[in-house]
Amino acid sequence: MILLLSVRLLDDRYHGLTANGEKPEWPPSPFRLFQAIVAGNACGTDLPPEVVEALSWLESLDPPDVIAPSARFGQVVLSYVLNNSDGRSRTPKTIRPTLLNGDRVIQYAWKFDPTIQSAFQYAGTVAKAVRHIRAIGWGIDMAIGHGEVLEANLALGKSRIRYFPTDHADTGSDWRLPGPGSLASLQDCYSQYLRRFESHEATYLESGGPIYRLQSYATGEARPHAVFKLLDANEDTYRYPHAKLIHIAGMVRHVAIERMNDDPPSWKRDDPNWLDTFVCGHRGNAEQHEQISYVPLPSIGHQHADAIIRNVMLIAPLGCERELEYVAQRLNGEELTPENQVRSVELENSSHNPKPVFLERFNPPRGKFIAECYLGTSNVWHTVTPVILDGHDDKKPGKTKKLIQTALQRAGIETPCQFTWQAFPFLKNCLSAHKYDRDGRHTGYHRPAHLKNLTAVHVRLKFTHSVPGPITLGAGRHCGFGLMAKEPS
Repeated sequence: MILLLSVRLLDDRYHGLTANGEKPEWPPSPFRLFQAIVAGNACGTDLPPEVVEALSWLESLDPPDVIAPSARFGQVVLSYVLNNSDGRSRTPKTIRPTLLNGDRVIQYAWKFDPTIQSAFQYAGTVAKAVRHIRAIGWGIDMAIGHGEVLEANLALGKSRIRYFPTDHADTGSDWRLPGPGSLASLQDCYSQYLRRFESHEATYLESGGPIYRLQSYATGEARPHAVFKLLDANEDTYRYPHAKLIHIAGMVRHVAIERMNDDPPSWKRDDPNWLDTFVCGHRGNAEQHEQISYVPLPSIGHQHADAIIRNVMLIAPLGCERELEYVAQRLNGEELTPENQVRSVELENSSHNPKPVFLERFNPPRGKFIAECYLGTSNVWHTVTPVILDGHDDKKPGKTKKLIQTALQRAGIETPCQFTWQAFPFLKNCLSAHKYDRDGRHTGYHRPAHLKNLTAVHVRLKFTHSVPGPITLGAGRHCGFGLMAKEPS
């Protein structure tokens, strides 16, 4: 279940700064929302007991996802205001507003287990308590709140950005979160503040300050994915040549089509185009085309890696977790059809493979190459297999640049990034983007017929913030080309 707390600012400017006051805090951290809830429900008195219990429960939850509109920072203004401690002297105050783009809603999505005792009740209490907030950030940042408990996944608009917690500490974005003791510390701070007025003389706060925890956040959202091992009849690892990875993609796609044709999901049976578009990958007339990508995974990650295909990953568009899970469950344990029997993908120089190959779904262990290289979080990524561009660059760098920009847009990558390209691979045992050698003989990767005459390049991307994998680019991204791995630190 998801506890979704939404805050709508009443102005297009937001003035909150980080804890040290050195730079703007956008979006407002979860701890700042927590402070706003406490302040809005206290109203100068003690918090209601049920709110205390609910906020104490909220302190124990894992960090939330944050969804916010894009924004830019305004000009810095240095002002001098009265000192709160003595009321006579003035102290410098930095003002640097965050300017919004018209969308003023910030959302905080906490996941929780409803089977835990009283969890559902606590979530409902917090959802009601957020309605009492009056401001978030400075006192002039007036806002209204709304809370609800949901089962569905959240959909992102084009102008909205999702920030998610990450275990990597190199993102440069450490946000304050409520943690054990946060509520008690805020109540103590407020009590100390009130005691300032018990004497006619001005006194200074003696409180230790609010208690919070820090969490690294990254921009973006990992696409839904499911990973499978390739096994032979003896349940040993099956190995397939790196250059012919397109064959594995075609075989997995073929068996997915067969299973979904026999047993489509109940909520899609009335959609005659679902199998043809989402599973088969035929574009059709839909404005927003969504389909599964069948991506073989070369073995990489250390200096002796051979780049042989031992695993395959299914990747779905954002918001298609339910459909992907349905397909993945029915592919688990299935036998792949030999490549010369796959009629749905035209292959080159394929030969009959008499050995049976089976799919076994598994969760990639942390620290191993799939989790680290393909599913990790980084601000620098490079290709393992070349990106096949949507056209021919005629060996003109300017045209190559535009084709790469088009590939980024079509892959849904809106995060700003810099990129470079080259023909040769970044990793050992991977192949160049060339189609022919100096003698005019075929070299490199086997391609489907519709991708043969297109330009291919290896690409390195550098984002302004860390982004999560998996990442695939280009016209061949749905069948294993344009697969990217994060660059080692």
